[in-house]
Amino acid sequence: MSLEQDIANVVSAAEQLTGIVDTKIEDINTTVNNKVAEVNTTISREIARVDESLANTRVFGRKSMSIADYFVTEVGPTNIHIKLPYRVDRDHAMYHLTVEGYAYGAAHDNENEPRIIDATFVGYCYTNSQTHLNVQCLGSHEPASYIGKDNHIYLRLSFKNKYFLTLNVNALKVGNGTLLKQGDVEIIDNPEALL
Repeated sequence: MSLEQDIANVVSAAEQLTGIVDTKIEDINTTVNNKVAEVNTTISREIARVDESLANTRVFGRKSMSIADYFVTEVGPTNIHIKLPYRVDRDHAMYHLTVEGYAYGAAHDNENEPRIIDATFVGYCYTNSQTHLNVQCLGSHEPASYIGKDNHIYLRLSFKNKYFLTLNVNALKVGNGTLLKQGDVEIIDNPEALL
């Protein structure tokens, strides 16, 4: 019987060992799955951080590049209004913006209208007197600035034909102004002279 008992003990020990090995394998799988989830979370967080950093690469010191872009394929005359975040009844802020681009449609209707869009706007939104001071608008497409009905400062460019009009807005922090970034200004395509 002793041989049979020894075999039974070996079988019992083997079953116990199999149970221990199965438990250890489950523990290892759980640990690996937890580590994989932890690594995936870390990778996702780092990707988001890198994406955010890349999104902010449009800002270089006191200058923001491409804070607003516009493209249209429609035909016809229009005014492009750029609504600044500054209000004459609320803000003290100097600004300097440049607009550049290509007015492709100019070639179709009027050889005298410039194709190159190149305009610079400066001014001072001054809440003490609820006015717009030291304004200067230079460049192509009749650049102008005005105070809108909503008290915001607007910049305007006029086009005889907006067909395939492409433009880009950049900003420079000047004086007591803020460094404008993407989403701070709104481009509005409207034939009205004033909004």
